[in-house]
Amino acid sequence: MRAIVYVPEIPGLQCDSSGKISFRQMEDYFVGISKIISQLKLQAKFIQDECGKELIQAIRDIEKLVDDITGILMTDVMKKIKSKEQEMKYKVREFMKEIDVWFQKKIVEALLKIISILGIPNPLTTPIPFITAVTLIDAAGNPIRYQPVIKDFFTKEGKVKIKAAMAEDIESIRKFFGDGKYDGTLGIKSPEHEAEEFWQKALRWMKELLSDFIAACINAMISLLTKIPIIGPIIKRLGVFIDPTKSIKEQLKLKYEEFKQKMKKAKEDVLSGKAFEDLGEKILEELIDFVLNLPIPLFGTLGNLIGFDKEQRKKKETIHSKEELWHRIEDAFDDAMEKIKKFFQTDLIAKIHDIILKAPGWILSQFPIVKKIVKAIKLIIDICRGKVSICVVLNIILKPIFSIPDAILKLIPNCIEVKRTKYGLEPNPEVSPQWAKPA
Repeated sequence: MRAIVYVPEIPGLQCDSSGKISFRQMEDYFVGISKIISQLKLQAKFIQDECGKELIQAIRDIEKLVDDITGILMTDVMKKIKSKEQEMKYKVREFMKEIDVWFQKKIVEALLKIISILGIPNPLTTPIPFITAVTLIDAAGNPIRYQPVIKDFFTKEGKVKIKAAMAEDIESIRKFFGDGKYDGTLGIKSPEHEAEEFWQKALRWMKELLSDFIAACINAMISLLTKIPIIGPIIKRLGVFIDPTKSIKEQLKLKYEEFKQKMKKAKEDVLSGKAFEDLGEKILEELIDFVLNLPIPLFGTLGNLIGFDKEQRKKKETIHSKEELWHRIEDAFDDAMEKIKKFFQTDLIAKIHDIILKAPGWILSQFPIVKKIVKAIKLIIDICRGKVSICVVLNIILKPIFSIPDAILKLIPNCIEVKRTKYGLEPNPEVSPQWAKPA
């Protein structure tokens, strides 16, 4: 008779009709994979014969397989996090940013072809300002000093160099970015999580830098095109691109600082004996409610925009603290601001594109600069409007990602019978256990 192990059913990565996969889908998928591994480890302890040893070896092989596949794009966490589930959540966050960066990089590559006529420096060769040079070992085994630049964010090898430089001087990172997360400000102090949050901040900083470069290129194109006969005066009336998200970001930043001071005072009052209860959690809850109800013109509230429903989140996922919930909202906020910015950028350059196409044919023949610009604009519009979908990108850069659960189960030895249930060993979170029910 074969030993039986239970594993949770993993929701597959399903592309919708427009070729999109949500962050929520991706996180459920990878957290589910981490749960398969952790549940197998727990059950392997109770299988004492040779089959148990085979299962333990299979689990090691499974972990290596998952690391090999995710390692194509996702770097290891900066400091080892004990929870495999938490580690996977960070990897998914990096992976989703990687997909956004893939699209950004395509736009930047299109703009680099005309960068000489725009008079804007190449951002990819810019040294990263918040880190110093890092010591690396060359092919001959000799130590060399290397200063990471922006283009290092685009390769796994480059990201490893950046992480190594950040780890060498974490205090400089803290000075550049300000307060970290999980640094004790909101109640939880965890150096492992704080280090990983700094890496997420670095990725966000890079995305904003590229976004600003794209905006600068759009305005430089407008400036050049306003000097062209016939189309110039029409394009001039469109004006330049102004980031509509800046005021929203500033409003949130000021409110966050205000709430931080309230939380700091609440802790000081407890320590000094002025208060018997730390109101930090309640204050953080107020901040979360304020942010989710923040009105966003044309999009309703911020909660509507990012699709964030607190009650649904409580039912469907494990949130370990109010601080974790807040950091998730921060992430969703940043992503939403980039989407709004891209929406208005795309709308502006689409109008420019239409104006050029309706212009007399001799404009393109007599002004080669216009021909080059319109070609770059067309490529940017195609990228921004989803002509290339997330699913296409995934199939290009990481096709094995779709079949990880099946590949995992094939590694389990034949002496083990695998039973898939909705939650595996875990209790159904939607059903209260018997002890929790009223008498």
